[in-house]
Amino acid sequence: LFAGCGKKQEAESETQPVQTETQVQIETESEEESEIETEAETEEVLEEGMMRSYLTGEIIPVEEGADRPVALMIDNVPEALPQCGIGQASILYEAVVESDLTRLMAVFDKTSDIEKVGPLRSCRHNYLDFAYDESAVYGHFGWSYAAEERITNEGLHTLKFMQGGINSVYYRDNNRTAPHNVFTTGEMLEKAFTVFGADTTLPENFEGRLSFNTTGDVVPEDGQTAKTVDIALSSKSHLEYDEANQLYTKFEYGNEHIDDVTGEALTFKNIIIEKAVYTQYNGDILKDIAVVGSGEGMYITDGKAINITWKKDSATDRTKYYLEDGTELKLNVGKTYIAVVPTDTTITLSEN
Repeated sequence: LFAGCGKKQEAESETQPVQTETQVQIETESEEESEIETEAETEEVLEEGMMRSYLTGEIIPVEEGADRPVALMIDNVPEALPQCGIGQASILYEAVVESDLTRLMAVFDKTSDIEKVGPLRSCRHNYLDFAYDESAVYGHFGWSYAAEERITNEGLHTLKFMQGGINSVYYRDNNRTAPHNVFTTGEMLEKAFTVFGADTTLPENFEGRLSFNTTGDVVPEDGQTAKTVDIALSSKSHLEYDEANQLYTKFEYGNEHIDDVTGEALTFKNIIIEKAVYTQYNGDILKDIAVVGSGEGMYITDGKAINITWKKDSATDRTKYYLEDGTELKLNVGKTYIAVVPTDTTITLSEN
């Protein structure tokens, strides 16, 4: 019996081909090449001189996207309306700065063609963190004492328009009432970069902090219907979804949020709501936002809303957004409105 089994095993081994070391190596290399080819097939190829914007995911010229974005502090009280130029911004931030008042920060991929932007207002210290998140050159007209301390003590380089000279890097619109009448232009911004020695170049191998769905819109699965979004801020921030253009139109103070240069309302593809801990800065009316750490939030796009989390481990990290399963959030391509609000802020979503 044992002899018979042995003969059978010998017969089977004689009929099975034996792979040489060279054959194994060739097959291994072939598999590796196949994997490389598969990766190459999925990698997006853009036209020469074009790239994906780090702010919107849109395809733009390299000369626009490879430079540092520019972030400008914008007045947002009723007396400052309508603002100018903010419809060109790729990202618009809103947060409470003092008492219950909010300010905006408009972040631009391109500023050379800005006709008029403002009204510009003073720096608030947490907006330095928001500008850092976007790796942006930050411009402001004046500063709070908390912001001045940070800029001075940390050696931060910003565009301090008030110190740059009227009619050089900014001008006053005589049809507006001070202090809501300070504006700048694309040409003046170029001067400001030189005056304040701004580093306008992004570092080599730079990676944007936001991720995008570059193959088409992704509607959040199991998302809550969000045809209208109300954020209980003093500005009465309200957004309405337009099925026709698949964008959210922004309202504030009960009316459409208009850019006075174009006469058109602001629209956004994405809405991000970050809930953060707010406290009084040194016990006065200035707000201090806990931007380092983590918290809850919401991502809204294409008429749907889902819960997300935000995380920033240290002051030198950039804020990242995550789905509930821990994977990084991917935004749909387009402009984004980011509201950084107190944790107890009421967010109301409606189906119509």
